[in-house]
This record gives sequence, C-alpha cells and structure tokens, in this order.
Amino acid sequence: MIIFRLIFTTILLFSLTTNVYAALGKAAVYKVTMKKVALCTGKGSGTTCLGEVVIGTGSKEVDVASVNAGAVAGSFGNPALLPLGVTYTHMQVTIDRKFTVKTSDTAGEMLKTDDGDVCRTVANADAQYATDEDTDKYTHKRAVDEGTGSASAETRVYLMNHGTNNVTTCAATDCSSTGTTTSGSSCTYCEAMKSDLDSNDTEHVLIYALTKPYTVTTKSPKVTMKFGTAEALSASDVTGTVCNIWAEEPVFTATIE
Repeated sequence: MIIFRLIFTTILLFSLTTNVYAALGKAAVYKVTMKKVALCTGKGSGTTCLGEVVIGTGSKEVDVASVNAGAVAGSFGNPALLPLGVTYTHMQVTIDRKFTVKTSDTAGEMLKTDDGDVCRTVANADAQYATDEDTDKYTHKRAVDEGTGSASAETRVYLMNHGTNNVTTCAATDCSSTGTTTSGSSCTYCEAMKSDLDSNDTEHVLIYALTKPYTVTTKSPKVTMKFGTAEALSASDVTGTVCNIWAEEPVFTATIE
C-alpha cells in the first residue's frame, strides 16, 4: 500500500497581511488546525479547486513552531484516491480560524509593537471581550498590557472577519473602550483566499500553486508542506500602555514528489 506522508518543515514563510502599520514577531508556539487538503488540476474562480480530489479531512492540530526541519508531523490523507496519469498543479487548504499562540520571551525574539514596546500573549478570559470570547472571537481584537512584567502565556487568537465586515479594536484590557476598523488581508505565496469572512465562517480556505506540477505515478508520493514562524504574529500599539496581538495569514509552500 502506498504511504502518503505529510512532512512539515519550518522555514520562514509567513507573509504580511494588509495591516502594514503593525510590527511582526516570532512565535514560540503557533498551533494551526488543518481541516481539509485537496489537490487540484487547476484553479478556477476564487478558491475553486478544479478537478478536486480531497486527500485529507478531519481536524489535525500542528504546532508549527515546535517541529524541526524535516520532522514527520503525521499522516493526513489517502493516496488511493489519486488516479494514475493525472497532473495536479494546485493545492486547496482549509484551516480553522482559531490559532493557539505564544510569544517568545527570548531577548531579540520578543514581539514588539509598531512603536517598539514589548507585547506579550496572555491567557484568554471572557472579561477581555465586550461580551465574551465565544461571541466576539471573530469581531474583536483583544487588548493586553504592554511590557515585560510577566512571562508570556499560550492564548487563542483568531483570523478576524474581513471583506465587508467591520472589526472592533479593544483599546482597554476589558474592552471598555474601542475603535472600529475594516480588516482585510492578502497573501504573497497563495494564489487565492476566501475573500469575505464573517462570523458564520469557522474555517478559512486558501489555494496554493505547487512548486511544480505533479503527475500521479505508481511511486509513493511525498507531500512537503513548509511553514514558518518568524513573522507569524503582529502587534500594534493602541495606547501608551496597551497593545493588540493577532495572527497573520498562514502561508506556506507545497511540493509533491
């Protein structure tokens, strides 16, 4: 039986979103949940996967920051679905909008805001939101205290609503004062992404071109998906002592050979 392996390696490939005013930083923990992976014979309109063959479904969480280059993170798919002789050029990736992250406490790797202040992740609490986390997770950017007074903690961050949907930026750690902005995003390495996320969307869909076309043969295929965390988080100064943190779009390259 052919073994279909997903090999996750860490290279520095996370791209900027349109939040160009923000500062970028490395994540000590960056967990992304893969929901579906499909191969495509081409890309149609938007994120349409032509000739789609789904090779993996489920819910697989991978801590990108903890995986050493070349380490096998796990299997995710069934190659028996790939018909011999067909050539695939793209990959469609569906991910959960929730990420579990932690900023680095190492000197030189700390996440800093656009004005140079240290911004660290803290544990989630409903009190940080206007209503609570479940209600506001896609619509509100939490605020945290700036500075190095305490160590970073793992926290859940979410891809914000974008497109025609406004996002609320909390300007206080209890979100008692806010600002409103329209959030958008773009990616350098993907060819298309879901253009309009609202609160009914729990997943995000992206289309990537394979590094080279792959034609199915009897040889055991190996899919290498390269991730990175050097620019995985963004932070922006809100007031003199408060900052926002959010995840950047997870961009990576995929090779099949």
